Amino acid sequence: MRLFSRRWLAHQGKRFDALGCRDFRRFTYGNGLSLIGTWLQRVGAGWLAWDASHSSVWLGVVAFADLFPTLLFAPLAGVMADRCDRRKVMLVCQCVALAVTVLQCGLLLAGAQSLAALLVTTSIAGTANALCQPARMAWISSLVPPPRLASAVAINSLCFNLARFAGPAVAGAVLLEFGAAALFGLNALSYGVFIGVLMRLPAAPTPAVMAPYARWFGDALDGFRYLGSVAYLRGVFVITAASAVCIRGIPELAPAISEQLLRQGPRGFASLVAAAGAGALAGGVWFSGRDGTRCVATLIRHHVLAASLVTLALALTRDLRLALALFFAMGFSVVVTGIGTQTLIHQSVPEQMRGRVLGSYGVIYRAGPALSALWLGAAAPLAGLRTALGLGGLLCVAVCFVASVRVRRAARNMARPRRAR
Repeated sequence: MRLFSRRWLAHQGKRFDALGCRDFRRFTYGNGLSLIGTWLQRVGAGWLAWDASHSSVWLGVVAFADLFPTLLFAPLAGVMADRCDRRKVMLVCQCVALAVTVLQCGLLLAGAQSLAALLVTTSIAGTANALCQPARMAWISSLVPPPRLASAVAINSLCFNLARFAGPAVAGAVLLEFGAAALFGLNALSYGVFIGVLMRLPAAPTPAVMAPYARWFGDALDGFRYLGSVAYLRGVFVITAASAVCIRGIPELAPAISEQLLRQGPRGFASLVAAAGAGALAGGVWFSGRDGTRCVATLIRHHVLAASLVTLALALTRDLRLALALFFAMGFSVVVTGIGTQTLIHQSVPEQMRGRVLGSYGVIYRAGPALSALWLGAAAPLAGLRTALGLGGLLCVAVCFVASVRVRRAARNMARPRRAR
């Protein structure tokens, strides 16, 4: 047992040794704060939409306005990450997002908030985040030496995916105590801190290849072509896309779930997002302690299936305590899926293609939940929220089973070289 503990501690040290690099450590702290602030704002926007309309349709529309720009701009953003100075791209996008957040906070404090203004500011912030995301994920390779790249990938993936649920967990508590305006104010502060961090970091290396702007559209499609040409990435792409479109919009519907299914108010909503955040933290800690090279594709398939089954159970429950456990499990599985997918991309995609492949993945990760929230929110008034949740879970389970054969075959092919050695 003592020997096992020493090995485990040594392995943990290797997983996080990238934090020994000063520039990467600064980037990670600033990036993590900015990502959590972004989710504070998203929770605030969702609650404002629900408070003004009490309509699941408007919840879906606001989530769609925030995340749908990724579908339009993520491929172009991937080319920017491969062709332009990633640090400058991030600085411009963060400044735009900061300005929009300050404007939204000012509207709330002045009592001039409306659903139309919320949609406009949410769309602009979503566009800035869509253009920033591939550069944010791809830049880490220039902040650490090659021996520490694997550790940096794990830390960056953990930070990115934990913010997906840890942010809403913090937002629930802040919303109860201080109101929605505080969420936007805290997000503006997080943007300001991250901008200051970026300005202190050294300039990113000049891209090795500077393609003419006329070729950018074709380059933007290269990420999808690469995903389609690699069997195991294609299988993971299909499963992750199914998860994103069918069930990943459920956290955006937490206000409606709390009030319509569980008969709870704001405290129920805050408890649900806090439970999802706790699950995300547990999933991130669990993933950081495992060997990230072992059967990542199979791990992704298992956790997408688990999240689908959780959705089916959520559609049937009326008990708040059970719903909290289910949101915890969903947070765990979604974060493990996200970290696993990003780890797989960083491990298997060449550096010169990584920005575009991450941009293509961004279409799934951000635009998928937008479509999910939109169709779930629109289906709820027609068939009932429980029926909509159940349908999403069943569709995701069906796609998982159809694609599982290819993912298993790809995982076996990846494992053969290691056994041969």
